Amino acid sequence: MNLIIKLHEYIARLKELRRTGWVQRGVSDPETVASHSYAVALLTMVIADLRGLNTLDAVRMALIHDLAESIIGDLTPEMKVRLGDLEERERRFFEDLVKLMPRELAETYLDSWRRFSRGEDEVSRLVREVDKLERGLQAVRYLRKGYGEVKEIYDSTLNELKDPELRRVLERALKEI
Repeated sequence: MNLIIKLHEYIARLKELRRTGWVQRGVSDPETVASHSYAVALLTMVIADLRGLNTLDAVRMALIHDLAESIIGDLTPEMKVRLGDLEERERRFFEDLVKLMPRELAETYLDSWRRFSRGEDEVSRLVREVDKLERGLQAVRYLRKGYGEVKEIYDSTLNELKDPELRRVLERALKEI
């Protein structure tokens, strides 16, 4: 049960942690990391199903992809560059967390995080792309509310998205404003 208590503590922190990029651009009451992760997981579930991928694997990856932010914080790309050893910090976080799990389960979760961080297979690349898509879609929501400064996040997200289908989704969302 230590695992469940510890995991809930991390989840609670993510529920309180506001997304830094939105805060920096003056969005009042911006989304939290937990709400972002939840949206990524739901979008990933549907897209993975539509594409015939391993949905359980994809959703697991989507749900844990930002978990280390409960300790490290929500970092902008600029902050990540300054920090330097982000992947090492995340690795230590996940290694500590999985110590509380049975070995086989620990290997599954650690492997899921590793694959996501490296984008080394079709499922992990999809989750990474959906993570970006959700950020872009959230930017569109804030643009609708009049937060013009988030346009730079939309633009950079559109440039980062490699999946043509997901790029079209994001472009269409902006046109519907």
